[in-house]
Amino acid sequence: MSGDATAAALASLENDYEIVREIGRGGTALVYLARERSSGSDVAIKLIRAKYVEDEETLARFAREARYVGGLHHPHVVALRSVVELGDLGLALVMDHVRGQTLKQMIQESGPMSPAQVRSVLRDIAGALQAAHAMGIVHRDVKPENIFIDTDGRALLADFGVARSMTSDTQLTMSGIAIGTPAYMAPEQIDGISLDGRGDIYSLGLVGWEMLTGKRPWEGSSLYAVIYQQKHEYLPDVRDMRAGIPDDLAEAVAGAIEKDRESRWQSADEFLAALDGLVSRRAAQPVPSLSDQTRQFVRPNTPVREAAALVAADTLTELPANDGPYGSVEREPPVSTRRRLVYGGGMSVVIALVAVVVLVSSARTDVAAGASGEAAASAGTPSGIPVVVASASTGRLESPATPDADTVAPAAAIEDPSATPPEDETPERDSAPSVAKEPNGAVATTASSPSPPPPPPPSRPTPATTRVSIATGGAHSCLVTASGRAYCWGGNDRGQLGSGNTTRHTSPSAVGDDLRFAAITSGLSHSCAITRDGSAWCWGENGNGQLGDRSHTARLGPVQVADGHAFRSLEAGAAHTCGLDRGGRVWCWGSNARGQLGAGDAGTRDSPVPVAIDTDRRFASIALGWSFSCGLDGSGSAMCWGENASGQLGNGTRESRRSPTAVRTDLEFVAITAGSGHACGLTEAGEAWCWGRNTRGQLGDGTRADQAQPVRVKTPVRFVAVSAGAVHTCAIATDGTAYCWGQNTYGQLGDGGTTDRDEPVPVARDHVFALVRAFGSHTCGATASGEAFCWGYNLDGQLGDGTRVHRTRPVYVEPPGGR
Repeated sequence: MSGDATAAALASLENDYEIVREIGRGGTALVYLARERSSGSDVAIKLIRAKYVEDEETLARFAREARYVGGLHHPHVVALRSVVELGDLGLALVMDHVRGQTLKQMIQESGPMSPAQVRSVLRDIAGALQAAHAMGIVHRDVKPENIFIDTDGRALLADFGVARSMTSDTQLTMSGIAIGTPAYMAPEQIDGISLDGRGDIYSLGLVGWEMLTGKRPWEGSSLYAVIYQQKHEYLPDVRDMRAGIPDDLAEAVAGAIEKDRESRWQSADEFLAALDGLVSRRAAQPVPSLSDQTRQFVRPNTPVREAAALVAADTLTELPANDGPYGSVEREPPVSTRRRLVYGGGMSVVIALVAVVVLVSSARTDVAAGASGEAAASAGTPSGIPVVVASASTGRLESPATPDADTVAPAAAIEDPSATPPEDETPERDSAPSVAKEPNGAVATTASSPSPPPPPPPSRPTPATTRVSIATGGAHSCLVTASGRAYCWGGNDRGQLGSGNTTRHTSPSAVGDDLRFAAITSGLSHSCAITRDGSAWCWGENGNGQLGDRSHTARLGPVQVADGHAFRSLEAGAAHTCGLDRGGRVWCWGSNARGQLGAGDAGTRDSPVPVAIDTDRRFASIALGWSFSCGLDGSGSAMCWGENASGQLGNGTRESRRSPTAVRTDLEFVAITAGSGHACGLTEAGEAWCWGRNTRGQLGDGTRADQAQPVRVKTPVRFVAVSAGAVHTCAIATDGTAYCWGQNTYGQLGDGGTTDRDEPVPVARDHVFALVRAFGSHTCGATASGEAFCWGYNLDGQLGDGTRVHRTRPVYVEPPGGR
């Protein structure tokens, strides 16, 4: 609203109101303190910017809907007194003025609040929502900024200006505009599906969590990072963050912030009862039917990626037009019968692999030298084409230890695919309790524990090799072919596809023109790759310096990481990146708020800094989680650093660390992987052990309890590679079968369904995988011949099959240039 327009609008109100001063402004409105001439009482007047009500029809509808919401009267609601239409100058909403401060100001000034204060505020606001929901009104923007604490200590809910009716099309918003504050929005609100009062309960639960901890939920380096965390991350229990919180209050908050709204408190009444200790946490609800799941994924107006343009308090953002179909779960996607082009530089025949047995030396220093299955060879490979193979440990792709190193492929213990368990069956569970030895040497009895694992084999099982490198990010995926060409697909709002623009691609799009890579990795909204000579290049989001080019400017194409290090492998976290050089030293750059760079401080870096570790210790491999990092030394000892709220550092505590700390276990690992809040290691015997967050069974131990030190994945299956996603984990068995466990809302476990699993289940189809990669809510894998498959979340096209349909089973990634 221009100065002239604002002055004219205020002048038109002078007959009824004395304007005192401006007290706030946002993207859609200006707010003034005024005095009503007829009563002498103070009021707050919100002037809606004229650009949002620029035609008479919109103005009339908006005014009518505002009056509808104005019918809500409750002692804990800031009342809307009247609606004044100002013609082409916009609209004015006249509200009660509350003397006091916002809840946000109170938390900022005083920090965490007492449990009694928190319970009082939650009761007041839940009562206000109870009245609103009874009228069929959903607030849609419950947050500390919209809660006032008056001079008597009462909490009042303000700004129903973005409210919506649950029973009609009445909503205070304009076509093509998304409203809300991502840090407090329920997952279903981000997805754009129909809302009901449970969305407000979720938001209020987050407010309760913030009051108790003093920390804003879902802080991220970018808007998309916040939205992604809101949909896929899980906040730690308030009792893990602060002592002295009553169990009933903690449970009331936990029950409000369930991601699945069917598992949430189902009404304000139920939430109020929980606050009074009259009800306990809701039992998990059945997974919605397929038709419900399908409806859940359909967004009628705005794609989820465009919904990332949602903005903070009192701000409206215009969104681009719908440009494609939206996702739905397809239980049985057809197997492609069309020509499958092997990702091998355009070759039309499958290249035969030469396999030799790689024995694991008792001197584990071979691991540090790159002999842990990281080398490979192929017969008939054209001269000059880099040969890159999956690490036998992590499943991530690494370049050879030296530019001219001879490469050999480890033996592939691949059995007949017909031996793969049927798609619809899962491993049977023993019902009798058994005794298991914990990593610290203690003996624990666990109901439904598996039988003891088979004795370790004389040598470590090794996976098949693959001629491609594949990576999964937050909303995109990338691949490097045998010829060294890099391709990416999926979301591209920050240039993470490296295509030179910000256009989404649902099938592979080439990265750059002249560069040839050996391996690739992807973070939340950025990607990085290394060439055969070890130089590192990155592109995409760079707000925290995660591209390492000494800037904070997003890049639409590859830029070289500063300082010229020669890296052996490269890993990307949510907003940080680390590289392992050929001397076994780790260098990191990017976000460091949780100490995830391992430099001993919390300062963000836009170029590589060394991880603070003993000068005589060297790493053999590294893995990056969202806000933490891990590595293995040459002896197989695991160390982690960074965020530790869920115990993801594995050191037996929940205290974050800014430099490496040892994982609390006597186990020696040959592989390590990290997800959003958990990590896993693989032993030489093929056992997987995990630690950290376990809210969706991502540790695979048959429980949903977080673990601050390693617990064994509950399966007799022996694995040769493992990869952790946001809240799920996948691994490859000795026969090439992929197994997954954890959250499965979008089919990211690939078992043909959408039921969460707290123990491994085989991925459907008969594909024999040499590599599997997980990051967010989708998974990709590659076969030895170089074919790529993906499954899970696909609203951004990150599965690469040319669609934006969620898949519960692997689908073939479209070759570059189409089918």
